[in-house]
Amino acid sequence: MGGRKWWREHALETADALNQIDPDFIRFRTLKVLKGMLLCKKVESRDFEIAHEEEILKEIRLLIEHLEAISSHVKSDHILNLLEEVDGRLPEDKARMLASIDRYFALSDEQRLVFRLGRRAGIYRSLDDLSDELAYARLRKAIREMEEREPGSVEKQLSLLLENYI
Repeated sequence: MGGRKWWREHALETADALNQIDPDFIRFRTLKVLKGMLLCKKVESRDFEIAHEEEILKEIRLLIEHLEAISSHVKSDHILNLLEEVDGRLPEDKARMLASIDRYFALSDEQRLVFRLGRRAGIYRSLDDLSDELAYARLRKAIREMEEREPGSVEKQLSLLLENYI
């Protein structure tokens, strides 16, 4: 776990270790720290800063980018992971997995926020789900209403939704 401070080193050193062992499966599991966990004290004292989920996605992208000459199956199959569609076999699906991440970052700020809320609320499973105009409009309206009532409340709600999955 690198957190915000060591995300780059974490990604590169993990990729190096995986390249050396060529595992059958590589499964991503996004960290969520809850009250009562030992790491929570370090988070509260700021000794460890948890990365934002978009920063985690950049870390995953860097890790995948540096996986070389291995034949592992990569899975991002947990609700705590932002992009479930990062899934495939190396080396043949590497470009597609990286393209999925790049596609997310090419979205507008609004689209990324709508997707994050839709994903965390169990409405969206993939970026293609953003094409559901009705769901998109409902999520955008919910975001607007939450932010009008209390600025910053969307991020708090996203964090609470993630806690429900643990």
